[in-house]
Amino acid sequence: MHSRAERQLANDGVAILHPLSWLYRGGVALARARRAGKPARARPRVVSVGNLTVGGSGKTPLALLLVERALAAGVKVAYASRGFAGAAERGAHVTWVPGENTGAPPTFAGLRVIARHSGDLAARVGDEAAMVAQRAPGADLLVARDKRRAIDAAAAMALDIVVVDDAFQSFVLARHVDVVMLDARSPLGNRRLLPAGPLREPPSALGRADVLVFNGAADMALVEDARQRVAAYLRAGQRVYGLRRSITLVPMTPVAHERPLEALLVAGIARPKDFEASVAGVGATTEMLAFRDHHRYNERDARRICEQAGTRAIVTTEKDWVKLSGFDWGDRAVWVARLDVDLVGENDVDAWLLP
Repeated sequence: MHSRAERQLANDGVAILHPLSWLYRGGVALARARRAGKPARARPRVVSVGNLTVGGSGKTPLALLLVERALAAGVKVAYASRGFAGAAERGAHVTWVPGENTGAPPTFAGLRVIARHSGDLAARVGDEAAMVAQRAPGADLLVARDKRRAIDAAAAMALDIVVVDDAFQSFVLARHVDVVMLDARSPLGNRRLLPAGPLREPPSALGRADVLVFNGAADMALVEDARQRVAAYLRAGQRVYGLRRSITLVPMTPVAHERPLEALLVAGIARPKDFEASVAGVGATTEMLAFRDHHRYNERDARRICEQAGTRAIVTTEKDWVKLSGFDWGDRAVWVARLDVDLVGENDVDAWLLP
């Protein structure tokens, strides 16, 4: 428990940042006013998945869920992102990873094609896009710094839907549906803008969302509790859901055949503590080895992981495995903690997702 003096010191530190938050608020308002996107055209249907806070909030798992629902409905769908920390986010080109049943490349200037099974896929398109490539082989991937170019490429391919990851603050991007993720435990943090708090925009920005999804709200009672916390910023007609998460340990090496009782957890993600808690929930005694978010692993990292694991199993995330899978793990038992999500209160999702 923190002492009164420690809490006061922390509050004083936040107060010092208030003027910078005011400047940030003005900059966001100006950017939104100057970059407002044009109305979205009929095709493809653009569904944005974004958030209001910095850090991991479950955007990519939700985007993947929407992509999988679209595939199950038999429509042609693409996942689009900036490709953070990948080579594709540099330059004006669009990087295309074709779906498994996609035909010849369309005529589109600046299109770069990468095979889905490329050994350096994560380095080229970013961790999240590489993970989606593994989980949804039927979907096309379109990665570009300018997400508008990705949508133009999707139109050239006559795709039906594009699910765009992290686009709520992409003010120039026209979209049909804005989905916003919030953490059910603390939807708005301390309610302050960067850098004094975690908010990218003022809470009032929730009013322009079409759909709200509370990450970690596993039943309707939790959904309603989370909704009440932000009710002052909502408008009539907004759909509200919870996001329920489940973890399954999937073996990645031949010797990983019995579920581990002891494991070294390896993660380079925004919230490693959440990963640690989720794996502990499946009954393993764990120790965490955390790297920075989007860490690019090398041979020295792989040796360090093996040395620290000793005789224990190694458990990592899907996002990390797309990079770690390129190393030789010998006779090590390596598992991936596969994250599956579903929407709580999802009886009308297709009504706004599908064209």
